[in-house]
Amino acid sequence: MADRKKRYFWLQLKEDFFDDDTMAYIEDQPNGKEYALIYLKMCLKSLKLDGYLKRVVGNTIIPYDIPTLAKLVNSNVDTVRVAMKMFEKIGLINILDSGEIYMNQIEEMIGSETEAAKQKRLERAKTENATLSQDSRKNVTQSKSKSKSLEIDIEKEQQPQTNYQKLVAVFEKNGFGTVSPIASQKLNDEITDFTQENGNADESFNILNKAFEIAVVNGVSNLNYVLSITKRWYQSKLFTVSDIEASEMKHHGKPSTESKQDIKDMTNEEISKLTEAEKMELVMGKGWVR
Repeated sequence: MADRKKRYFWLQLKEDFFDDDTMAYIEDQPNGKEYALIYLKMCLKSLKLDGYLKRVVGNTIIPYDIPTLAKLVNSNVDTVRVAMKMFEKIGLINILDSGEIYMNQIEEMIGSETEAAKQKRLERAKTENATLSQDSRKNVTQSKSKSKSLEIDIEKEQQPQTNYQKLVAVFEKNGFGTVSPIASQKLNDEITDFTQENGNADESFNILNKAFEIAVVNGVSNLNYVLSITKRWYQSKLFTVSDIEASEMKHHGKPSTESKQDIKDMTNEEISKLTEAEKMELVMGKGWVR
């Protein structure tokens, strides 16, 4: 779960990023280099917010106006105003009715790793350097071989393939849409976090599958709704399906798949406005103990 572990995000730019017609067009404009820099800064600022630029004050979303946005990217107000008009015109951003700014290409540019993965990568790099210093004649071959192995290992740590693929199938077959890169990362995080506690990736899949079942029974095809369920289980130290079911029987005498049905009448937008406590009460019943 992304909010329980420190996670580092970065932009992944293709080698021909600045050769693309869109970026070439931007750079050809007066102050084009500044516009390109503003765009990249906006992308970076949106990474941890799933591609959105917004300020949340209490329960209110306050849109960025041009002066505030200029401070955010450390640029001139007039330059930012022109840049924003250009970005919106050519489709790089989308300004929602709420005033939020969405970076349309961000899902193709996101990379991330957990603190644990970072530390393991640094430790392996340190070991690699020590090995290379002992035998400089093999440094080039070893560096390429171990770097490739490291990339594969990190990928496996972040994405348990078999269970992840099954989870994607559950996601798509039950009307949650197509798995985006951001949703993919969140699903991987859930599997990884529960597996670190229960030591069984298959059991972690079963837990996620149960949360999806609850959502389907209640007519909700919203990933954040599913994650609110698994987060509550995790925080309650329920790391197996049997633990979850035992807790359900103890607190309200029936499994969560038989929970209240009135949530079916709510739209996804209405669901998103509920607090976590309200969501769990609708799912688990009023007898749920935090």
